[in-house]
Formats: sequence, C-alpha cells, structure tokens
Amino acid sequence: MIKNNHLSIQNISVQTTTGKPLVHDVSFSVSVGDIVFLSGKNGSGKSSLLYGLFKHPDYTREGTITLDGEDISNLKTHELARRGLYLALQMVPEIEGVTLIQFLYKAFKNIYPDTALSILDFNKQLEKYCDTYAINKDFLKRHLNVGMSGGEKKKAELLHLLALSPRFAFLDELDSGVDQESISMLERVITDMNTRENPTAFIIISHGTALKKGLTISKEYTIENGTIIA
Repeated sequence: MIKNNHLSIQNISVQTTTGKPLVHDVSFSVSVGDIVFLSGKNGSGKSSLLYGLFKHPDYTREGTITLDGEDISNLKTHELARRGLYLALQMVPEIEGVTLIQFLYKAFKNIYPDTALSILDFNKQLEKYCDTYAINKDFLKRHLNVGMSGGEKKKAELLHLLALSPRFAFLDELDSGVDQESISMLERVITDMNTRENPTAFIIISHGTALKKGLTISKEYTIENGTIIA
C-alpha cells in the first residue's frame, strides 16, 4: 500500500558532469510531517546529494525518486517544484533589478498556476509573515539578496519557504554562520510549518547541533564519504 505524501529516495548516486563520483547508493524516505536530519563533515557529500536530487546542471544523478508511488526521477527542476519539492541553498545568488516580492510572486504563480491571488494580496500575506516572525518588511522591496549579509539572506529564505509552502523542504545549512536568535527563528518557522493542517516535511542538512535541539526529529542519518553510514 502506497502512503500518501510519501517521498522515497532510492539508490541515489551523484557525479559531477566530468564523472567525479560524489555520492554513492544513498536511500531514505520521508513523509509529510517528518523532520529528517542529515549530518556529516565538510566534503562528505551532503550538499552534492541535494544538488543531484534537484538536477543542478553541474551534476548527474542515478537512482530512483518516487512520490506517492510515482516515479519522478526524470522530472525537470521546475516540475519537481510543482510537485511540492523545494531546495533552500546555502549560498544564494544576488540578482539586481528583481525585488524579493516580484521574485516570490513569479515563483508562486509558476508553482500554483491556477491561483487567483493578486500580487497585492500576496504581498499582504508576506507582510503578515514578517510581523509573525519579526522579519524586516524592507526585505520584500530589496533587490534579490543584493547587499544583504549572510544572516539577512537566510532570514529572507524563510520568506521563500513561507510563501511557496512546499510539501518537502530540503534545507542546506540554513543554520550555518547565524546567531542564536536566527536559529530560534528558523526553529519556529520549521515547527509551525511542520505542525499545521497541511504540514511540510523537512530534510535538514547541518553541521551543528543547536538547531536539532529545538526540533522534534523523526529520523537522523549521517553521511560519510558520500554514503549513509547510520
């Protein structure tokens, strides 16, 4: 029997486009409502795994990804997003000429093409999120990540999560290099999204333990030399 809202990662291997092997035979599964924690040292293959899953152009992938029993291994990145998969990158680009609200509304419309929500109402919703989580509303008007500190970029990333409301959110070290206040904010967003009526599952990559202490972890895995050892 296939469990609804279930994502299965099976026998995934990732290489660079030049053929360098990075990840070997990784398998795990996650259901909506889970919080999965992936830990490992620098260079262990954690980020490479995510890049492979989401079809970064510098990587190739082998293995199978199924969502609710359907093989989605060959879907393009934007098609994965429409199925509810989301990747928060550790290092994000800076884009002049596009404000955060413009970027997020365009992404929202691409993921939910049938929505009737106007950009004005969308902006109002994001302003409510800013009030709830004490995020600077000026972020919405700024060009995408331009001139932001590392901590500000990660706070802005929380607005991406809240705005796009994915079913499965993969977070690549959003707790890296930030203070305890930012970690507490991240914990709150994750907990709120994970326990609402239509919950988001989180797959969290992290070096540290501070974030893990504030969350209810469903499963935990350690990656070493490109494979899961525990």
